[in-house]
Amino acid sequence: MATVLLLALALAAAQPVEYEREGGTGTLTITPASKGMKKFGLSTFGANAHTCELGGNIKGTQGTLYDSEPGQPECRITFAQKGDVIEVTTQTQDACSGVCGARATFEGRYFLPPQACTPAASKATRDAFLVQYKAKNYPQAYEMLNGWLDQCSHLLFWMDADRARNDLALAQYHMKQPAACMDTLARTYAAEMKTIKALEENLPPADFEAYAGTAKATFHNQKLCTK
Repeated sequence: MATVLLLALALAAAQPVEYEREGGTGTLTITPASKGMKKFGLSTFGANAHTCELGGNIKGTQGTLYDSEPGQPECRITFAQKGDVIEVTTQTQDACSGVCGARATFEGRYFLPPQACTPAASKATRDAFLVQYKAKNYPQAYEMLNGWLDQCSHLLFWMDADRARNDLALAQYHMKQPAACMDTLARTYAAEMKTIKALEENLPPADFEAYAGTAKATFHNQKLCTK
């Protein structure tokens, strides 16, 4: 019985912990290992669908990659933790550059997400918003999604944040709050750029393709809120 309990405790202690990068552009996974070591995995993306995928070991605050080649400069990474935030920086920029696409990086601040901001909880909130919205319970739908956005916006990718703002604006439209609707939409990137042409000129091709639908919805919703 004692052996089973110790094994269960050991397995629990070794569970990976996932952190979200500020701006919703990646994740850092930390897993305890033996002899005080930790394993890490970094998965991030940047503009135009460029990505970073890397993993390795952490000793203290210093990380190295699994697949470092003998005789080649070593990619060394610092993981500086303060509370629920880990600051990830590179000590050897050139040696680390090969693990990322040209427009991607893995450096930045990674947050342990609040419970409400985990992927599962976020999906549950969005689903609950849709239920309330379809039932025409617009004030309840608005309060639910707006509270989530206030708490989790620092962990959202900007396109996802703009999609949420469009949903909020539609709820405000149905609540007969046109000024509030326009104010919410004004915080989107589409509203800042004003036209599809300007967006296409300012965004990389893959980003424009991913955002064009949200931008068109924004412009449509702006017309709704000015009727």
